[in-house]
Formats: sequence, C-alpha cells, structure tokens
Amino acid sequence: MEACWCGALGGKSDVLSTTSEVVVPSSAGERSQVPLSEMESGMFSAGPLACASFPAIALRLRSCDPGLLKSSLATALARHRVLAGRIKKTFVELSDEGVPFTVVESSKSSAPKQIREPDLLQLADFRRAPRVSSGSQPPCTVLLTRYRDGSGVLTFCRSHVLMDGTSAWAFIGDWARAARGEPLVAGRAVDIVGEAPDRAEVDAMWMEEFGEPMADWGVTLKKAALKGVLHTVAPVADLLFLSGTTGDLERPRAFFSDDDLAAIKVAATPSGDGSWVSTQEALSAYLVLTAGKTLLKADSRGRVTVAYILDPRKALGRSSNETFGAGLVIMRMAFDGLLQMSLQDVAGKIHDAAQSEMSLKKVGRRWRLSEGCFKHGVEFCLLSKTMPRKWENDVTLVLNNQSKRELPDFGEAASGGRAEAVVTNAGPTIVLPAKGGVDVLLDPTTLLRAARSARDRARVVDALRANMQGRPELQSREALDARALEARAPVNGRAESISCSYFCAGLVTRSGGRMRRHPRFEPAMCRLVALL
Repeated sequence: MEACWCGALGGKSDVLSTTSEVVVPSSAGERSQVPLSEMESGMFSAGPLACASFPAIALRLRSCDPGLLKSSLATALARHRVLAGRIKKTFVELSDEGVPFTVVESSKSSAPKQIREPDLLQLADFRRAPRVSSGSQPPCTVLLTRYRDGSGVLTFCRSHVLMDGTSAWAFIGDWARAARGEPLVAGRAVDIVGEAPDRAEVDAMWMEEFGEPMADWGVTLKKAALKGVLHTVAPVADLLFLSGTTGDLERPRAFFSDDDLAAIKVAATPSGDGSWVSTQEALSAYLVLTAGKTLLKADSRGRVTVAYILDPRKALGRSSNETFGAGLVIMRMAFDGLLQMSLQDVAGKIHDAAQSEMSLKKVGRRWRLSEGCFKHGVEFCLLSKTMPRKWENDVTLVLNNQSKRELPDFGEAASGGRAEAVVTNAGPTIVLPAKGGVDVLLDPTTLLRAARSARDRARVVDALRANMQGRPELQSREALDARALEARAPVNGRAESISCSYFCAGLVTRSGGRMRRHPRFEPAMCRLVALL
C-alpha cells in the first residue's frame, strides 16, 4: 500500500512516533457490489488533489483517545460499508478491507487553535484520485495528530466519488454518536442509483431548462482533450500539491459572529422584515457588494453572478444521511449594475432569483439532467451552461454553505467534548461552522476575480472586517486603502500574515529571495472543463 502523505509537521524533529493500522467494520456483511451513479464515476475519478478530488475535514479536539476513536469508527463503518470497501471504476466492492487510521505523536505543545489550510499537508493522509478509483487505494483515510498537552487534530479524508460534503458530515456525525455510545440513526447508508434518463428525455429537459436545443458539437474532441490534459498534468499537479510548492493553498478567511450575521440580515432586509431575506442571501449580498465597491472602477458594468452549490437529496426523496458522492446541483443567477445598488438591492436580486431557480422541482430536474448528460457523454455542455464564466463577470460568488452543520461531539472520553475548530480544503467559497458564528473561506479565483494582486485581496477581506465594526454599510475607498496599507505593512523587513477576530491573511511563500503570493488552484475539476 502506498505510504501516507503525512507527518511532516513542519519538520521530522516534530514527529515523535507514527503508527498505523487498518480499522475494519465491527460487523462483517455480505460481499457485494454497489453501482456508482454516472456523475460519481465520471466527475471526480481523475481530478488532481488541488481540485478537491480527495478532500479533507480537520477537527481540533480538546483531548483524544485513539482507542475509543478507532472502536467507534469500526461501529460507524458497519453502517457505511462503502467506506471500508474499494472503488472499481463504476461500482464499489463491499469488501470490508477497512480504513487506514494513522496516529502521529507530535513534540509540539498543543494543537493549533485555528487550523489553516496549508496545515492539511501535514495533518491529512491524502491519496490520489486515479489510484482510489482503480481500487489500489482506500476511498477514505483517518489521521490523528496528538500533542503533548493531550489535544489533537482528527483529519478525515474521503474520495469525492463516494462522499460529497453532506455525506461526509453525516458520516462524522454517526462516528461521533457511536463514540458517545448512542445508537446510529436509521436510514439507507448507501445511495440507490436509479436509471439515468435516456437521450430523448435529456434533450426535453434541456429545452425546458434553458429554452434552446443543446449544442453538443465538439464534445468528443473536448472530452479527449480533457482526458489527455488530466493524464499528463494531474500527476505533476499532485506532486506539487503534496510537496507544498504550489504556492498559496490558503483562502482568505473572514469570521462573522452570530451578531454580525444578524446585523447583515437586518441591513439587507427592507423595512427590517427579517423573515424576507435569508441569512445566506444577505451574506452573499454583503460579500459581492463589498468586493465590488472595494475594487471595481466607477465606470465598471458591475456584472455579478452568484451560484449556489445545493444538496438535491430532499428533491430526489433521498435520506439526508445516506452516502452520496455526487449530491450537488449548481444553480446560478446574474445581474448588472452592482455599483449603483445598495445592500438591500443586491439581497433582493438574489432572493428573487433564488425563489425562482431553487425550487425542489427545479433542483431535482437539474440533478436528473446532470446524470443524463454524464451518461450520454455531453456533460461538457451542461457544465458550460451552469458554471459561471468568471471572465464574463466583474464579481463571481460560487458558495458552498456548510454552516448549518454542527461541530461534532465524540464525547468527553474520546475527544474532550465538542470539536473546537474545523477546516476543509473543499470549496470553492465555503461557509463553515465556528464557535459563536461562521468562518467564510473566500476563493480568490471567483469572488475576488477583480483582485489583480495579493494587496487587492487583502483590501477586500479587510473591508469585510472593517465594515462589521458598525452597521454593515460600505465605507469610502480611501479609508479602505488606508486600512489595507496599514494592515499589510512589512514587519522587520518581511511580510507577515495577520490574524485577528475577523481576518486571517493567506500563506506567504518565498521565491527568488523575496516574499510573494500565488493564486490558489481552481477548486473544482469543472473549472478546467469550462475552459476547454
């Protein structure tokens, strides 16, 4: 088995010991095969790690008992047997081969209070997507890093072929319940793959969805080109990713307290009617408006596209806690004139479009259309229609909202109670639960497209922070420039990242004897598809 990519922890001197074992389900089941959906086997099976094909979720624990965490993992795997099996291209073999569980003992005094994305290179056990999809590597891994004070970081990695974000949180929830000695929630643990629509039905749904026939010319050439690019580039990209030489792996992070979110919602809602605009819509409006008014020129068109990554389970009649690899639907909305709008105007545009585009009927139809497009080899047509073309917009927000997930509680004995912090390298712009609020990890390739430099990105995130010191109304560009310059001033001749209650700057790397930043890799494989 391929060795895990873990344990550097800033240097080999920090690692006291490393042990690894394979955890198998607590009760064996019948050996069988579970077919994958068209999207599961086609979308995430070959993408590089920088595109979140094998994403990680890292949790800070106050304390950690490896024995209890392993035994409870075995209990959870008995229900989620696909994770203990092996992927074989188009199906999962329920073989109960188990999940690698690695324990790293660190000489450092304590686990980091806030886990950063670059830390995942040392705190996670990544496996390459092509090897996972061929069955030579497991579909998920666990790495527990323990520190001298008893605290720890528990990192769960999984193949996106088997588990989307909702599935991953559901599995971790089951694992936590097992650790607390509670019975697991009933329901299907494996998604039931239905029959994908035939080509005639796909064409009919396409016409109903987009009001025009599908233009599928050149699809075969595009697919061949993509496969060639992935086959050539993915191994090199994975090597650079795992060695930490790909540059800025950390998205700018902004923390919003519960009070901040309430204030934004009130400011975004006409006449103070808090029931009209959702918190997600208000926060989206605040993000795009702040980015636009901080960076765009006065004569800009102000073209905005907002896209939400949605969970289709309810629309498809599926259980909320079943394992599902391609449980995502992208719905987008667009409008012009951002610079002439108030926060209420932007929130109203987003709300009206969401009411029209995000009904259960439309979400379910979009997922079935996606499944049909993958089956008939025309997925590129759909991706080009649904994924925002960032070069056509001044500000683009692609949002994955995971803030309603609770930080898991493995119990006092196993983890010292509820996890204290979480980070993931999935995306693109993602909203994560945090103590007393949410963390927003901003993807600079989308929301901050107008940012031409690290300084521009810093100005946007600093504006998000500065505006929350009072009612969230945008302040002057001159004031924002002054704050940004002050915040980014070199310290002792070198650039330093800034950490405070509202802001965490990105990773700074050295190149050619000077400090510089690199743009973050695209967060999803469909970005590459859209360019072809």
